[in-house]
Amino acid sequence: MDLHTTIYNRVATDLPVLLVGPSLGGNATHQWTKVAAALIDEARVVFVDLPGSGLSEPWDDADPATLDTVAAAVAGLAREQKAELGEDTPVYYAGLSISGAIGLHLARDYADLFAGIVVVASAATVGEPARWIARAEQVEETGTQQLVDETVKRWFTPDFRAEQPAVVDIIMEGLSTSEDHSYAQLCRALAVHDLRADLPYIQPPIMMIAGERDSSTPIANVELVAETAPRGELHVVEGASHQVTVMRPLQVAALISTMLRRTQWNRVVSESAD
Repeated sequence: MDLHTTIYNRVATDLPVLLVGPSLGGNATHQWTKVAAALIDEARVVFVDLPGSGLSEPWDDADPATLDTVAAAVAGLAREQKAELGEDTPVYYAGLSISGAIGLHLARDYADLFAGIVVVASAATVGEPARWIARAEQVEETGTQQLVDETVKRWFTPDFRAEQPAVVDIIMEGLSTSEDHSYAQLCRALAVHDLRADLPYIQPPIMMIAGERDSSTPIANVELVAETAPRGELHVVEGASHQVTVMRPLQVAALISTMLRRTQWNRVVSESAD
């Protein structure tokens, strides 16, 4: 699986790398640019498009419909960044919604590649399997456009929709233009996503960021990850619903900055002790 990437600040070759991924039916550039702008002096930010969205190719049915498949492709991108910038370059990952779930797969299976994982508006399980399968079948039949009216109500608060209609329109365009089969395959991947039993064994730092008004991601599911993963932590962003990175980009950037600085400091201290 080849995932398209866009590097926000390509000339930043002496900074840690931060890979960022979008929500289901989202565009990474649209959902993460304001966060990237706030982190321009702290990380080289790489936007990662999921299959069938942004500029990535549609889902290849030779690949199993699991988040492990996508995580393997993201891990490949991390290795490419290390090959370009140096093997000692710290690489972090931050994902929104489904990409946050992918982050947990990365933390479990590729702990040696990532210095830290940020999970925004997601958890070790997401929704009900039967509903994801039903949505996949629905989208295969009628497309993603028919999801927009219902989804926008979950993704944004009424106040934000009224105050920032142009921003909302841009984000929803990503959903309406997603390739239908790829979207359906990602739904099927979410149907089998369940890392609850693996959480006690995940070693990288895991920062969980939840929107206070996110009806799509029950806070109890987010708390489970933060409390069970050995290096987990939880931050709740006031007033935000599901699209936390769009509604509160500066708060998200500040939290990611905290992780970058803390883990880099710990790394320096550890190396000095050696």
